Amino acid sequence: MIVTFDHPLSERVRSFIRIKHLFCRFTHNLESEDKWLHHVAITSLFEIMECSSRVELKRDILQELERQRQRLHTTQSNPELLDRVNQVAQDLQEVQQKFGQHIRDNEWLMAMKQRMQIAGATTPIEFPSYYLWQQISPEKRKQDLMTWSKAIMPTYHATELLLEILRSQPTVLECNAKKGNYQYSSLAQDMHLLTIELDLAENVLPEVAANKYFTHIRFLTASQNQVRGQQVERDVPFCMKICSFNTL
Repeated sequence: MIVTFDHPLSERVRSFIRIKHLFCRFTHNLESEDKWLHHVAITSLFEIMECSSRVELKRDILQELERQRQRLHTTQSNPELLDRVNQVAQDLQEVQQKFGQHIRDNEWLMAMKQRMQIAGATTPIEFPSYYLWQQISPEKRKQDLMTWSKAIMPTYHATELLLEILRSQPTVLECNAKKGNYQYSSLAQDMHLLTIELDLAENVLPEVAANKYFTHIRFLTASQNQVRGQQVERDVPFCMKICSFNTL
C-alpha cells in the first residue's frame, strides 16, 4: 500500500489543502446515519469556518482561478476544464456574505460551537435541544447539515478544482534516501507543492525542508509515543512529485 505525504511550498496551497481535508471529513460523516458521526460533521463545519475566515482567502482563490482561466483561454488546450474554472469562479463570486456568516447568525449553532470547547457541555443535561436534535430522523439531520453547509460549498468546489489542477501534471522522480537522507537541487520559484509517496510498510515519516536553494528530506521512524521519531539509518526508496500551477 502506498501512502502519500504533501508538503506545500506556499501558505496559499497549505490553506487549500486544509480546507479540502476538512470538507472531506464533513462530507464523509454527512453520508452516515449515525448521530455521533453527524456530531463530527458539525465540529468539522466549525473548523471549516475558522480555517476559512481569513479575508484574503476568497481573494486568493479567485486570483488563482483567474490565472488558470487566462492560461486555459490562451492555450485552448482543455475547453472542459475551462468551463469548470469559469463555473466555480462564478459560484464563488455569487456568495456575497462573509464566509460562514450564516453559521454565525444561527444562535443555536453558535451556542453549540461554544459548548464544544468545554468537556461534556453537549450532554443531554447541559444542552437538551441538541440531544433532541440527535433523536430526530437521520434524513432530517442530513437535511439540516446540508442547509448549514450550502453557502460554503462553492469554496470547497473551488479549492478542490485548484488542487486537482495543481496535481495534474507533476514532475515525477524515483528517489532513494541514503541512510534516511535525500537532497535535491534547487527548485524553480514557481513550484507550489511537493508530494512524497512511499510504501506503508516502511513505517517512516518524511521531514521536509524546502526552499528555492535546496530540498532536504529526512525520514524518521513513525511513533505514537513521540511527536518526532528518530532518523532512520537505512535506505528508503520513495517517489517525489513536484507540482506547479504553471504546468498546464
